[in-house]
Amino acid sequence: MVSGTGQADENAGRDDAVTSVLARYSLGDVAHHLTAEAARQAADTLLDAVGVALAARNSELVKVLARTHPGLDSGTSTIWSSGSPASAETAAMVNGATVHALDYDDTNESIRGHLAATIWPVLLALGEHIGARGRAMSEAYVVGVRTAVAVADGMVIDDHYAHGWHSTSTIGVVAATCAAARLLGLTLDQTRHALGLAGSMASGSRQNFGTMTKPFHAGLAARNAVLAANLAQAGFTADPSMLEGRLGYYALFDGRDHLARVARSLNDDWTPSRHGVSLKNYAVCYNLHRMCEAMANLKARTDIQPGDIARIDVAIEPQGRAPLIQRLPIAPLECKFSAEYVLAALLSGRTLGPADFAEGMLGNEALLTLMARIEVSECQVPPVGMSEWHEGFAVVSVELDSGDVLSERVDNPKGHWGAPFSPEDISRKFRDCVAFGFPGADAAALEQEIRDVTQTDRFAGFSCLLSLAPH
Repeated sequence: MVSGTGQADENAGRDDAVTSVLARYSLGDVAHHLTAEAARQAADTLLDAVGVALAARNSELVKVLARTHPGLDSGTSTIWSSGSPASAETAAMVNGATVHALDYDDTNESIRGHLAATIWPVLLALGEHIGARGRAMSEAYVVGVRTAVAVADGMVIDDHYAHGWHSTSTIGVVAATCAAARLLGLTLDQTRHALGLAGSMASGSRQNFGTMTKPFHAGLAARNAVLAANLAQAGFTADPSMLEGRLGYYALFDGRDHLARVARSLNDDWTPSRHGVSLKNYAVCYNLHRMCEAMANLKARTDIQPGDIARIDVAIEPQGRAPLIQRLPIAPLECKFSAEYVLAALLSGRTLGPADFAEGMLGNEALLTLMARIEVSECQVPPVGMSEWHEGFAVVSVELDSGDVLSERVDNPKGHWGAPFSPEDISRKFRDCVAFGFPGADAAALEQEIRDVTQTDRFAGFSCLLSLAPH
């Protein structure tokens, strides 16, 4: 079933094997990797993660978790969307799922997934529990990001994704476990056992995209990372060569010998193209952002009206359609994975913020008519502009009833690491999210408190979040 497993099994347990390499890196001196740029990314992604979680406060996912999950009324960690206390495991799970609930959280192309939704819920839940220093949490965040990229480098990430795995969860649980091990100060052996546990708890199928289970993958990954680290610290055992073993993580998820890339990746300098993140300007799947911005640019430049459009052709990179599994969505969450829906909604005056995904919009006849005129296809060479492209591209061509064709291409949408948000953009998004989830809340005070976390001597939660809790 898998190839190259003999070499992997032969290397199992060695000091230069993947599990040991990741464990040593997680516990080692990473101060040189906490560059000014990496520290800024840590602060920005923390603010973004808490903001999108607060915006999801009234989502059905959050309501169901609050109704059904035990352990939401006691503990030393905090549920961000309610201010309620919980155990570290439960807080990590609920906060992780809530960060990802609106599909508005940051992304990383190297892992084809989301980083903040698994890493920050773990670090804040544990950090609040043990009273961690802000510097320690920042270093653990860097460990999480770099190990996520390194784990992805050990496989063919496009194949992993194409096979149906949700890498936010399958890779995220390993990365978040490394971050947790560092913050808790596990020993090398304990960390290897924690990674053995994490490898057995790695899961998440893309078949569930467009449902509550997709963001729940992130929550489960975060919870499992806390659980793995806590169990290992208490003496629980797992195979300390789980990742590279003959029947282990890579054999199950990839099956090829690229494991030497993991150690090389951890030694690389920080670069935005690999370790950086892209913040979202729209509350939809990131593979839709390029075409969304292209359509928004066309609309702003030409004032296209839906009634003037004969058809819309969208050209995107190979495998660009992989996460866009919904053509005619029948539920609001499915809309976030439908190119046809988001483009029609933009043309109809929507901004694709958290408020633009509701049951009532799905029966809109004008919207359905416009969706039927949209076709999306993959191609190796963009039909407009340069033939070269890096991570992806989108070319939107609108044919009008007059016969005229208007085209726009976007490779790096606003918020992408190559076209980053300004500090003002990041603050605006955060304050908009808070206003959506908690109208009337003091977003400016909460923003400052979150930005101060990385400088604190002892993290004890966000007092501003506690003030949002219902009385």
